[in-house]
Amino acid sequence: MENLDIPKSFQLFGTTVEVVWDNKRMNDLNSYGLYEYTKNRITLSDLDGVELLSEDRIKDCFYHESVHAILEAMWERDLSKNEKFVDTFAKLMRQMNETKQY
Repeated sequence: MENLDIPKSFQLFGTTVEVVWDNKRMNDLNSYGLYEYTKNRITLSDLDGVELLSEDRIKDCFYHESVHAILEAMWERDLSKNEKFVDTFAKLMRQMNETKQY
């Protein structure tokens, strides 16, 4: 997962959010990613059953869960529950981050 440019952790309001990989747990939950506010943790998978997910799917999932983390840090729980908003915001944030030029 090193060449996907997904961090091991990042900070929001001085609190560290850990990013971990757990294919078995995510498979058991039938999910590719999960943000847990009480644990300050994003858990990701790179598998769909036994097949590898594409890099794009994994990155989209990371950004999606990151938006949940940001909204929860802002106490915007209603927005965090709005999956359409979260997914759209995440895709825009990813595009901005991956196309920035200096």
